[in-house]
Amino acid sequence: MLKRGLLLAAVVLGLSLLGLSGTAFADSIDVLASGHGGTWSFTVGSPLTVTALRVEFEDETTLKFTSISSSTETVKSGAFLGGAGTAANPWMFGPSTANSFTIVGCLPPGNTGCSTVTLFSGQMGDSTLFNGTGGVLYDSSDITGTINPALLAYFGTSGTSFEGILDFTLIGKAPGKGKTGSGDLLLSPVPEPGSMMLLGSGLIGLAGLLRRKRS
Repeated sequence: MLKRGLLLAAVVLGLSLLGLSGTAFADSIDVLASGHGGTWSFTVGSPLTVTALRVEFEDETTLKFTSISSSTETVKSGAFLGGAGTAANPWMFGPSTANSFTIVGCLPPGNTGCSTVTLFSGQMGDSTLFNGTGGVLYDSSDITGTINPALLAYFGTSGTSFEGILDFTLIGKAPGKGKTGSGDLLLSPVPEPGSMMLLGSGLIGLAGLLRRKRS
């Protein structure tokens, strides 16, 4: 009976992990910004603003790739919190407001003569900025938002909410203003509550059976 119970718990746990793999680990979207005339501006004591042109999307599961013509990625950090602009003590920014991170452009594959729509809309958690050897480096590890459903359908990807990590290289030296370099935003679907509950029930069941075995 104990072996049968352990097997059942393992099956439940495996199904839980399979459910999560379809939402949390698969179908991530990598958003690449190549700059090309975008600008940035930062004054100590004020938020950072970044605009990048020519954005590219890639599905990390299928490796399907598309370059969005006439696209614009706009980023505005949260309130300035302090810092010295070094790697050891970067300038810090608090969470940004809703819709402070947007990407607009044409829906693929109609990149010519098409209407501009919102492709991604979200906000950032805490972020940092400092002068590095290859330019000004901006990072935020807590991006949350939504991707246009038509863009998800183009990739064959599903998901309601997405979260990710942003890295940007800015040309010049801060504080000041200049041109944008390359940027990368890796977005993954946020696990649905039902999947998290299923995983939790599998773990609890397995833990209980193991406890009974030891006793």
